[in-house]
Amino acid sequence: MFRHVFFSAPHRLMFAGGAFQLLAAMALWAWILGGRYFALPVADLPWPPAWIHAGLMVFGIFPWFIFGFLMTALPKWMGAGPLSFRRYVPPFLSMAAGWGLYYGGLVLPPLGPAGLVLVAVGWLWGVHSLGRACQGSVNDRRHAFAALVALGVGAFGVLAYAWALAAMDAAWFRVAVESGLWGCLAPIFFIVLHRMLPFFTGAAIRPYQPYQPQWALWLMLAALAGRGLLAIAGTSAWRWLPDAVAAGIAWHLSGRWGLKAALKVPMVAMLHLGGLWLGAAMTLFALQSILAALGLAWGGLLPLHALGVGFFASILIGMSTRVTLGHSGRPIGEDRWAWRLFLALQGVVALRLAGEFAGALNFFAALAWLAVFGLWASRYFPMYLQPRPDGQPG
Repeated sequence: MFRHVFFSAPHRLMFAGGAFQLLAAMALWAWILGGRYFALPVADLPWPPAWIHAGLMVFGIFPWFIFGFLMTALPKWMGAGPLSFRRYVPPFLSMAAGWGLYYGGLVLPPLGPAGLVLVAVGWLWGVHSLGRACQGSVNDRRHAFAALVALGVGAFGVLAYAWALAAMDAAWFRVAVESGLWGCLAPIFFIVLHRMLPFFTGAAIRPYQPYQPQWALWLMLAALAGRGLLAIAGTSAWRWLPDAVAAGIAWHLSGRWGLKAALKVPMVAMLHLGGLWLGAAMTLFALQSILAALGLAWGGLLPLHALGVGFFASILIGMSTRVTLGHSGRPIGEDRWAWRLFLALQGVVALRLAGEFAGALNFFAALAWLAVFGLWASRYFPMYLQPRPDGQPG
């Protein structure tokens, strides 16, 4: 079985797992929303629906693509060779089995926390594999180090989520989700953007002066960490400060990275436009935090979905498609599907943001997500099962 081409490269396995979760997790949420707004029959669930949705979105979807990307790119950053089979297959199998048990926990609840522990085991195995790739490297390890720390925080979040489900503990659920969001996902998406966007832009556009200030990297990571700690503490009085700092850095970098010129190259433009959502989301968070400090409630989950559906999902389409094509021996510049799906995703973002003010729209946003990523999977998933057309390994 392991001789199949599917197991020949980490991005094949991890992106395939992520593609499955993109559809399975949202299909479950669409079913729940259908029951909420349109009286569709929905079975009793062992945990609050919001806990299921948040846990799957934070820990069950994006980390697959993070591991697939980092297991492909980080060894190159370090000047090391590709990860060996035993460095990426066991993490994949452990995480896949863990999420299978989690879904089984919807019927037999004890399976859910047990599955998450298995996810954490595979997750930490993957972190160890990436750490081994950094050993002895004389290359710049700052981005790699920051990403590994963030993945470590994410593993803690998975275990906290497992405990929250086992004990039905709302406080630990908040610790889990805020740790995963602000300590893992947001930092890693920004780290990858900071590391790769100037490189990709410079390769596609000439002349281009790369802009990659280290102060922006560390100040952004500090702001995101501060935001997460304040959220875990349950205080809203000072959240506006890290929110505003993060928003300012995001807008500054978007301006300096050359969005206008990048629009000529769709594969690069997707990453630039996706980056705009980080600035928009953190601006919305800052506004919400300022109003909360004044005793005014506004926006609900609007900023959160600008971050998750706008920033994370947009970067996911751009980066995962680029890796899928480039590492399957197919020309990146000739693909047009990804750009069309990226534009369609922006409609999903708009629909979900509007759903904050008209709740039933959330159901249609979930269906639209399934349509966009269903088309994405139908186009790119088969590539994970096929040999490279150029005959090269990987």
